[in-house]
Amino acid sequence: MKKTKILLAVLLVAASFLTARSVSAFGDVNITVSPMRESVVLNPGDTYRSSFVVSNPGYSEDVLYYHTVIKPFYVNENYDPVFEGVGDSGQIADWIKITSGGTGELSPNESGAVEFIIEVPEDAPAGGQYAVISAEVDLEPSGEGAINIGEGMGINHVILAEVTGNTIVSGDILDVGIPSFLLGGNVAAYSTIENTGNVHGMATYTMEVSNLFSGEVIYSNKDEEETRYVLPDRTLYNETFWLETPSVGIFNVSYTVEFQGLTSEVSSMVIVCPWWLLFIVVFGLLILIIRIVTLVIMQKKRKVVVNAGHEGDV
Repeated sequence: MKKTKILLAVLLVAASFLTARSVSAFGDVNITVSPMRESVVLNPGDTYRSSFVVSNPGYSEDVLYYHTVIKPFYVNENYDPVFEGVGDSGQIADWIKITSGGTGELSPNESGAVEFIIEVPEDAPAGGQYAVISAEVDLEPSGEGAINIGEGMGINHVILAEVTGNTIVSGDILDVGIPSFLLGGNVAAYSTIENTGNVHGMATYTMEVSNLFSGEVIYSNKDEEETRYVLPDRTLYNETFWLETPSVGIFNVSYTVEFQGLTSEVSSMVIVCPWWLLFIVVFGLLILIIRIVTLVIMQKKRKVVVNAGHEGDV
């Protein structure tokens, strides 16, 4: 009986060790998808063919198993992705079929292609249609009794589709601004954009920073413009940063936002000053003010003494 208990204890310890190792291994591995999104125009009745690449980047020496899941896609008011209750704009999830590479295994630094088609119905509604094909990681190959714990833990290939027909391209740039004073940190500009149409649109954000005194351009993202897709009936707040901002300086900053044929541009002088330097300046000014007030009071006292002396002479 005692030997049986010891054997059971050893088996439990071994099982817990293997489980911990498996979970740890799963935590060490990752999966990548390229490209992470594609934008496409679809015609009712057409069949569209495309693919993307799934890769095991080699963060672990383990073989990586994966499967794919097709989900409708949209974003909520905070621009967080949602995959349920999407409505008519998620119909495309029913039109997508994986033709090859839907499941597989990848050795470290190995890649594989996932091919799919989109069969667009003749009566497909015009406007934006959105879905993701999610590649999710498994601990074992898919099959009966397999351990598949990748659900919801994959990475998405986002499909942004525009079905031709009665499409509406419209929007508004609600707000654009540049904070003029920073207590350290990076120079930033912000904007809020609203998409009032029924198809997605791309917003472009361009920032240029120049020296206040010489006018020399210090930073510009014109060669690699920042872009964001804005989905229909959604408002997007975005911030653009100069990530190599010095700790102290005075700069001219210009910021341009473009969306659905609209352009909004602002410029501002920006002062960057760390809090400790501001404290020293304020403390110095306070000492100076106290010194001036003290001198004024002393001068008034001297005048009173002098005047009292003159009155005594009389």
